[in-house]
Amino acid sequence: MDNFSTALDQIACPVCGNDEFEELFSKHDEIFASCNVCTFILINPPPNLETITATYDADYSQTYIRKADKKLKRCSGWVARVQRRFVTSGRWLDVGCSAGFVVRAAADRGFEAHGVEVESAAIQYGREVLQLENLRCGFLEDQGYPDSYFDVISLYDVIEHVPNLNRLITEVGRILTPGGVVEIRTPNVDHWSTPRDLSTWKEIKPSEHLYYFSFPTLKTLLENHGFNVRYKRLMLKSALNVYFEKPTTPT
Repeated sequence: MDNFSTALDQIACPVCGNDEFEELFSKHDEIFASCNVCTFILINPPPNLETITATYDADYSQTYIRKADKKLKRCSGWVARVQRRFVTSGRWLDVGCSAGFVVRAAADRGFEAHGVEVESAAIQYGREVLQLENLRCGFLEDQGYPDSYFDVISLYDVIEHVPNLNRLITEVGRILTPGGVVEIRTPNVDHWSTPRDLSTWKEIKPSEHLYYFSFPTLKTLLENHGFNVRYKRLMLKSALNVYFEKPTTPT
């Protein structure tokens, strides 16, 4: 494929700032491209905000709500893992919390649990059915949480969706307490099971999955914002699951 440079509606690489990319393929008229410097893969030019948010509606949330019992059990295991390895108590924020299953699990295990989600029907379910009070509807960056407020912030299958990666991670860093942990799970473009022909990968989702991380690109993005890798789980499916820590003293 030919290289192309940043045009008016294209963005620089969120990981390294480079503005030259190699076009890999197109799908639904959206260009999937690789950064020429750090190899980060993204949709570039990105879809507009209205197109991105249109991928999340009540029907999308129902795919999670229909599996409520299974989801709650699974989420309890995720929270228990964090408690065993990293943080035993405090405030937990789940970003992109959907119907609130992680928030419910964190609350049941003793955390003061909060969640933020852009899809209003999911928030309504969490408040009415799961009896969760600390749910907010909208983007994290617009919520105005206090500085150094949360001890754990989880982003499960979220970071690949957000309109502005660096704005998100900046806000995560602001509201996380020093020594706090960020858990990120996202599809892994470098996993052994990811097809070489990325255009056939099930995680390629125009207007929905905007970014495609490897461990090096995810690590670099978080390190750019002062985070350190605390632990990386071995995953059998094509996913990354990495825990980052905010240092207790600025680096």
